Amino acid sequence: MAYIEYRYRITSTGKSSAQLGPCEICGKYASEVFYQVEERKYLYNGKTGWTQKNCRDYFGHKECLIEKRRLSDNAIPEHA
Repeated sequence: MAYIEYRYRITSTGKSSAQLGPCEICGKYASEVFYQVEERKYLYNGKTGWTQKNCRDYFGHKECLIEKRRLSDNAIPEHA
């Protein structure tokens, strides 16, 4: 069975919304703006790797970015 697997990287920009604008998720001011990059695992000619093609990236509050993550198709939610 095929499934989609995602991974994420979050880094602090060291800047606030005053320089970068509001959180892209909630639209509110952020005293520290973070940047999240999403990557998707792929299989091509028998080899696996990671790509950002058709993936999302956002600037905002760390908590908002984590909430915006997609579950991998094979993931089991923690509350299950």
